Amino acid sequence: MNTESKLRLQSYLDNEVSSAEAREIASWIARDAEAKALCDELQGTKALLIAENELPVAVPDSREFYWSKIQQGIERAEREPSREVVARPWWSRLLAPVAGAAALALFVFTSVSTNPARNVAGQTEQSLTDNSITFYSPEHKMTVVWIASAANSADSGSADLDWDEFE
Repeated sequence: MNTESKLRLQSYLDNEVSSAEAREIASWIARDAEAKALCDELQGTKALLIAENELPVAVPDSREFYWSKIQQGIERAEREPSREVVARPWWSRLLAPVAGAAALALFVFTSVSTNPARNVAGQTEQSLTDNSITFYSPEHKMTVVWIASAANSADSGSADLDWDEFE
C-alpha cells in the first residue's frame, strides 16, 4: 500500500472526503484485507487519543473573530506613520570603530610591554652546606640546579651569581 492510499484512508476516517469518495473507500476496505487491518488500527488509535488525551474545548468566539483581530492589527500598523531615521553626524559613525581599535591597541600594547621572561614566578633556594642554588618555575615546568665547583668556591669564598640571568 502506498502513502497516497494510506492518506486517503486516514481522510476517510476523519470524514474529510466527499460522499462518493467515501463509498468508494468503504468498498475498497471491504475488498482489501491490508486496508481493513490498517483501518482498524487507525480507528483504535483514534479512539484511544480522543477518549483519554483530548479534552473538549469550546471556543467562545468564532474563527472569523480571531482573523478579524489580526487583520485590524495589520491595518493599524499600516496607518501609523513610519518613524524616520535621523541621520547622525559623520564623526559619530567613526567613533565606534575608532574606540574598538583603541581598545585593541591598548590590549596589544600592555600584553607586549610586559615581558614574560622578566615575570618568572618561581622558587629559589640556596644551600649553605654544598654551595648550590636551586630554581624551580612551575609556569615553565622546569628546575635549574647550579652547583659551584670546588675551585670557584675556594677562589671567591662564596658563589656570586648574576640573578638577572635567572629572571
